[in-house]
Amino acid sequence: MYEVKMPQMGQSVEEASIVMWFKKEGDPVNAGEPLFSIQTDKAEVECESPASGILRKILLEPDVMVPVLTVVALIGEADEPLPEEGGGRRMEGKGAPGPSVSLPTSGVARLQPVVPQPHPPSSNPKAASPRAKALAAERGVDLGGVTGTGAGGRIMADDVLAAAVDVKASPAARRLAANMGVNLASVEGTGIAGKIMKADVTAAASQPKATPIAPTPSPGGRRVPLSNMRRIIAKRMCESKFAAPHYYVTVEIDMAAAKAFRASLKAFSASFNDLVLFATVKTLREFPNVNAKWLGDAIEEVADINLGVAVAVPAGLIVPVLKQAQNLSLEGLASACKALIEKARNGKLLPDDYIGNTFTVSNLGPFGVDDFTAIINQPDSAILAVGAMKDRVVAIDGGIHIRPIMKITMSSDHRVVDGAVAAQFMKRLKEILETADF
Repeated sequence: MYEVKMPQMGQSVEEASIVMWFKKEGDPVNAGEPLFSIQTDKAEVECESPASGILRKILLEPDVMVPVLTVVALIGEADEPLPEEGGGRRMEGKGAPGPSVSLPTSGVARLQPVVPQPHPPSSNPKAASPRAKALAAERGVDLGGVTGTGAGGRIMADDVLAAAVDVKASPAARRLAANMGVNLASVEGTGIAGKIMKADVTAAASQPKATPIAPTPSPGGRRVPLSNMRRIIAKRMCESKFAAPHYYVTVEIDMAAAKAFRASLKAFSASFNDLVLFATVKTLREFPNVNAKWLGDAIEEVADINLGVAVAVPAGLIVPVLKQAQNLSLEGLASACKALIEKARNGKLLPDDYIGNTFTVSNLGPFGVDDFTAIINQPDSAILAVGAMKDRVVAIDGGIHIRPIMKITMSSDHRVVDGAVAAQFMKRLKEILETADF
């Protein structure tokens, strides 16, 4: 009997849910054919069957979050007996080790899927993912005071980051706050440098709480449950905004030369977004200190330029990555970008397609947005927000002219990119686009 496990979709993914099964119990399956799809924070990904045989048992229903490497199904021969509850027998698959599975003894015809049931969050430090434990040790976070949001109250990496980023508090204060349901962000610390102590938590808990005024529901309103993608997007954006000190630099670019260059292309076609991406890569080659990430005790200037391209899909926003973009010609970049965006919109991205980003470009120009600021896509240290190109009246050498003007804004992490560096970067990017130096 072969155990089918929830795959590990990248180093940072610790739990996932199944969107749908492509087979039903009793169906024959072949190794390599799509068996089910899962939802990660980036995309819906099809997972292939790891073995051939009969899908004997589905152990996980859709939309239930479980840790990666959890057994989700059993594949075996048509007449192969299913394991019995408490039998102590472990079925070994060929994949990485994962949780073992037992089934009830009431007979194959009456078996029901074994679905993980939620239970109250645990403050037990052992109920944490390996990555969460490593982050806690690195950042000095006491896991006993962290409330887990993973399956069964398991502490995940995001929970540790949130605890480390939000406030400075003693371990005892964190534990007490978790037990008393006190939000540490609302507590004023009296310790050294404003550190929150146990007495501060106790005092905050004793304060009378204002009675919230229930909002009057609007006619036709509806409650939209959070999808896995939306839930993790919310976590990641909050983590980025709270952890990285953002600041913003905006410039206006005269796109007349770029517009003429694009019209002159004969051998291939390139969009204005392709031109911006190519110019960004060229600028990053001159500013390796922007193509960098914060490590806590050091700054790493990454050798490859892996360009994240934000793509809007019905379920949210995903950022597929153009790997080693510094090696691409304009034609190669335009072709690769088009293929990547099509994969993203069709839900065909593979895990490797959306990891490893070093700098991100988000373009809302096609939606008619003049200019905007974007939240940095971790672990990047900057993100470029591109607005619409519009004809505007401008003064040039004392004369009045109409020019295609585009506004771009770079959000930077001040821990890594100083203001002067961001200004120089944007000045150079502006020069490349305004002179069509492609």
